[in-house]
Amino acid sequence: MQPVEIAEILTSQAAVLTSMVVIGLILCFIGYRVFRFYSAAIGFLVGELVGIYIVMDYFKEYPLLVILVSAVIGAALFGLLYELGLVVTGAAFGYFLGLYLLPDYPIYSYVLAGLIAFTNLFLERALTVIITSVLGASFIMLATHMAVSGLHIYDILTDLRNTFDIMLNNMFLDLLWFVLVLTGIITQLVVHKEEEEE
Repeated sequence: MQPVEIAEILTSQAAVLTSMVVIGLILCFIGYRVFRFYSAAIGFLVGELVGIYIVMDYFKEYPLLVILVSAVIGAALFGLLYELGLVVTGAAFGYFLGLYLLPDYPIYSYVLAGLIAFTNLFLERALTVIITSVLGASFIMLATHMAVSGLHIYDILTDLRNTFDIMLNNMFLDLLWFVLVLTGIITQLVVHKEEEEE
């Protein structure tokens, strides 16, 4: 298979929607339990972005090797330093929440990102359960909307600010999101409580 064929398969509508639903279900219902793995995956992506930056500006020889090594280092750092994953997850959640609440004032998104990132260090379990449930439910709802409306992931990624408008324009999808968030929070708290009792 050629790299172009692999890229076409990975960005096909079926592959994108399936991965969004699977990731959404995992985050929504067992997000706190798999947070170290989730954190390492975030570290892999951050490391990959850093590797791309290094290749573009500094080290142009062996670009694939540089990006891969950078991604593995990022995954190891985020996997080993639990707090780093908490801060990045809280910051991303706060940023997008700020964009949703005050779309005309994006500077407040950075303030909310810092506030939630800092708070997530102290209220780790409660906020991580809420954040993973909200993110998981949002992935599932967005995938459902994309499947019904025929939108592709490229339509979503061109302007992330429109994502909230897309997600909140259907009352039934809003109800689905709300039920998934509540079910995810309750499920994660019950699973965590059962683990503590054993």
